[in-house]
Amino acid sequence: MGEMQDVLKGFSRGMYSNWMWHKPLQLLVDAGEGLQLALGSNVFSPSVLAVTHGHSDHVMGIPGLIASRRFGKGAVDKPLTVYYPEQSRGVQGVRELLGISYAGVVFPVTWTALTAGAIVPLGKTRSLHAFAVRHTAAEPALGYKVVETRRRLKPEFAALTQAEVEASARQGRRDELLEEMAHVTFAHSGDAMPIDPALVAGADLLVHDATFLSEPDRREPIHATTEEALEVARAAAVKTLVLYHLSIRYDRATALPILRAQVAASGFTGECLLLDEGEFIEITKNQ
Repeated sequence: MGEMQDVLKGFSRGMYSNWMWHKPLQLLVDAGEGLQLALGSNVFSPSVLAVTHGHSDHVMGIPGLIASRRFGKGAVDKPLTVYYPEQSRGVQGVRELLGISYAGVVFPVTWTALTAGAIVPLGKTRSLHAFAVRHTAAEPALGYKVVETRRRLKPEFAALTQAEVEASARQGRRDELLEEMAHVTFAHSGDAMPIDPALVAGADLLVHDATFLSEPDRREPIHATTEEALEVARAAAVKTLVLYHLSIRYDRATALPILRAQVAASGFTGECLLLDEGEFIEITKNQ
């Protein structure tokens, strides 16, 4: 649990405010209200904001975030890149609000519209990939994953001992022994129906919509259930799953035992947590 707090900070209350900050990546996903207050002195840390869709509980914190970075005490000239779904009406509305509220102010912000399949660099070895998700018809939505290029031993050399690998490397054969691979370090579904497990296969960390405890509670196919999110994580062999956006209709004292039973029955063997408001609750522990 302590390790998770070193990696993620977030808030999730469906229809009110949703956002996630991946600290090592300096990446924000969504910007619900109260974001800049929660970040506090870290408001200047993020370099990239990836917006999943333009609903108010995911974008109404953008004006406060941008204004705090421009008028606060700190790195006021630090650039921020905002990626968002092309033709997002919610994001366009936020941009218009900024223009009205802060007329004449130049913010160090770059706005870049993305479509599914877009890939943008995040440093030398990482890239941000946008993928299609199913949410509402009226507002375009994207999921995001961070892919890191790594090197691993080629399968034909798997039988070599560590000493043999080191000896070959000293002989200048390192490139002959190794191959590049793409590894998903972090992925976020946004508000969505269950995503394709192939998109996040082997991911270190997946944040997935888990609005409903059971399918009969869902009126429209726009949000995943907890069981569907667990199945995505199981099929993708994800190391850590963070469930988010659990509906406020559920009393938490009743919901948590149900969630723990679902995890136990799911076949998912990784770590599972629930982001509930600002707290990460461990589900895989019998509490």
